[in-house]
Amino acid sequence: MRVELLYTDDDPSYMAARQNLVEVLNEDAFETTIQMIAVASEADAAFLAFPGSPTIRIDGEDIYSAGAGSVSMQRRAYPAEDLGSANSTIPGKALIRAALDQARGWSHGRRAGHGQASRPERQ
Repeated sequence: MRVELLYTDDDPSYMAARQNLVEVLNEDAFETTIQMIAVASEADAAFLAFPGSPTIRIDGEDIYSAGAGSVSMQRRAYPAEDLGSANSTIPGKALIRAALDQARGWSHGRRAGHGQASRPERQ
């Protein structure tokens, strides 16, 4: 599985996004390298189809494609994990976990109250 975190150096939220990503990967005991990709120019953004900072992609798929607009060096907006809050500039753990589960083929969801995803039974 390829995990990328694309960001701009002037974005103060990319390290918090990285921390959420690392925590989700660790909670699920999933070992993979996070490719940190600094986007330094409009030309880089266009080449990478970068919709803003920070952007997390798993196997080339944006974890929040609904919020991925056109190519931009701007900050991205993600849904806040606290339903009473406005949008956040940091992708939340639930959003990251859902994208990881989908990439693994576990799109049927997680067991309530457990830290690990439900896995298909062997036949």
